[in-house]
Amino acid sequence: LERRGLEHQLVEPSQAPLLRGLGDVEPPDLDGRVAVAVPDHTRPVPLVEVLRVLEPLLPRALLIFATGTHPMGRGDAERLLGPYGGAVRYKIHDCRGSHTYVGTTGRGLRVEVDSDFAAADRRVTVGLVAPHPWSGFSGGSKVVLPGVSSLRTVVEHHLRWYSAGRPAVLEGNPFREEIDEAGRLAKVDWSLNLVLDGGGKLVYAAAGDPQRSFRECVEVAERLYVRRVEGRFDSAVVFADPLDIDFYQATKALEHAAPAVEEGGSIVLVASCSRGFGSEEFERYVRMGAEEVRRRIEGGAVENLVPAIVALRFKEIAETRSLTLLCESGLEVPGAAPSKSAHEALERLRGRVLVVARGGFTVPVVR
Repeated sequence: LERRGLEHQLVEPSQAPLLRGLGDVEPPDLDGRVAVAVPDHTRPVPLVEVLRVLEPLLPRALLIFATGTHPMGRGDAERLLGPYGGAVRYKIHDCRGSHTYVGTTGRGLRVEVDSDFAAADRRVTVGLVAPHPWSGFSGGSKVVLPGVSSLRTVVEHHLRWYSAGRPAVLEGNPFREEIDEAGRLAKVDWSLNLVLDGGGKLVYAAAGDPQRSFRECVEVAERLYVRRVEGRFDSAVVFADPLDIDFYQATKALEHAAPAVEEGGSIVLVASCSRGFGSEEFERYVRMGAEEVRRRIEGGAVENLVPAIVALRFKEIAETRSLTLLCESGLEVPGAAPSKSAHEALERLRGRVLVVARGGFTVPVVR
């Protein structure tokens, strides 16, 4: 960028020493049958290390991969479980499977959660806390909603409050507040929340009360990932890792960075997308026109609303900024100009350039 005479600013996560590790976490003293909801393959959680902490529970535990509406295969589960693959009972949550009604939030959201999760004597969640474009931060009760919730609950929640969601904001964020209330209705007994640094290493672990442990981790994650910048930029280069296994996940980095780029500006998104779009359903919506997606959402013609909303948010950014996709897998996405090389992508930048490292988690906030 300097050789091209472009003024630029790099924002990236802070590196931090280990503040509190898993070795400092005491396993919960819980009796009876235990359900443990853990993140799916789209989140870089050190699951094997987590299971070492939870070993006293495992003989009477059912591990539930909290996929929300994401597709996930048994091969993904076995890879995450590593040496525990043959030692623990597990299931992959199916948002269209059996669910149990656990209550209604103050705003009127009916909360239905995985029946095995609801039927357990004790309930445990494991979350990764980092900025999220709608819920403020991931982790906490997000493992319950959308993690182990029914498709009906997830769709209603997203339809009613996604447009009010904001990255790195909890207070006054109804999208997040409904998630937290769903966690209370599901009666989670114990929660382990984790924060990773910019290099993917664990820097903080908090356990115990679900809300307290989540809020502790939010304080750490905010210091690591929220970056103040002066004014909006003309262009941006956004590296979507670590949430770039597919284009569905990579859009989170776009949503984080786009508000810091002037309308009419240019954004280059750098992503692996080794699994393509992420699902055929999401790809179908990405290939539709924005107005058609809006019409289907507003008309109730969409069963699984979530990929439709993610596609629409992407299209809204593409309508107001010039997008380029530099993708290791060669994926081509309607609305984003493909680029064969970094040299070609950089030719599309102009003016002041914002460079966002680890954009799946990093949130630039304009002063």
